[in-house]
Amino acid sequence: MYAEVEGLTGEERRQVLIELATDECDEPIDLYTSINVEMSQPLLDQFTEDTGVPAQLYRAANEDVNRRVLQEEEADVANVADVIANNDLEQAILAREGILAPLDTPATEGNSVVHDTWAGADRLVYMAAWSDSLEDPPTTWEEVFNAEGLAYQLGDVNWFATLVNDYYVAEQGMTEREAVDMIRDAVSGTSQIVDGHTLGAQLLTAGEYPVGSSLYLYRVRLMIEEGAPIAWEPAVEPLIARVTGVGMHHRTPCPASAMLLTEYILIEFQEMLPEFGRLPAVEGGEGGIPEQYQVLPINLDVYLDDYDKWQAYHDEVTGAIGGEILSE
Repeated sequence: MYAEVEGLTGEERRQVLIELATDECDEPIDLYTSINVEMSQPLLDQFTEDTGVPAQLYRAANEDVNRRVLQEEEADVANVADVIANNDLEQAILAREGILAPLDTPATEGNSVVHDTWAGADRLVYMAAWSDSLEDPPTTWEEVFNAEGLAYQLGDVNWFATLVNDYYVAEQGMTEREAVDMIRDAVSGTSQIVDGHTLGAQLLTAGEYPVGSSLYLYRVRLMIEEGAPIAWEPAVEPLIARVTGVGMHHRTPCPASAMLLTEYILIEFQEMLPEFGRLPAVEGGEGGIPEQYQVLPINLDVYLDDYDKWQAYHDEVTGAIGGEILSE
């Protein structure tokens, strides 16, 4: 398939892919994804309308999507997912297992996260937020951690590992131990553990806590638009972003159709995302992250290679906070 489109770009490439995909397979191509149905089904409907290629959806939680893909690979079933769009962590796992096909396409140009076998489909940005009545809102992560009454997220070990490794160690010259100790000592005593990003934003809006750590930017933006008395700018930097990644199964029986859908997600879906209040994965896209802010991508290799270490470090921090865990 790559040979037929080599060197082609834009509409010429699209038309050749449509020709190759037409009648390529008897059944609709399959998209396995963790992207919610309210976004993924309109995506497939518009894709079929624009290309004439039928597609069907399997939507599940990120762990369930990966479990199904891995089980189908182990069983060597013929009817595999053609395209997989899942959280970056799960995509990295599939890539390590050799399940994703090489991705060589001009559609990745300008994308914030590009790997050999997958690229960003949408972007979820971790950031700090606070009550808009706070007289001295935090300007650094140290000030966030030292905030009186911080709502600290329980599950964001990937964010924590990236902040420590890629910011405090790589940029600020601290050791891992120094950075972890600093965070642990700062949050102990007056912070509250919260399990859930939406809950964290709701508690902030209700005035239960003045500052929240590692909330999702898209959610905070939507709540501010609805009149919530919270703020996030000027942003505490660096922001840290993870993506939903999209790639093709290495055994797809419909490679042209799979490439067509993958490129559609990397191009047209980026323009659809602001309609859903979500952030595109392309740099500088409408509704994305303001260009003046530093953004670090989740360091998947550090997180996956030393998962137990980072979980233990994070357990030190949450253990220092202690007390009841507020959950959704």
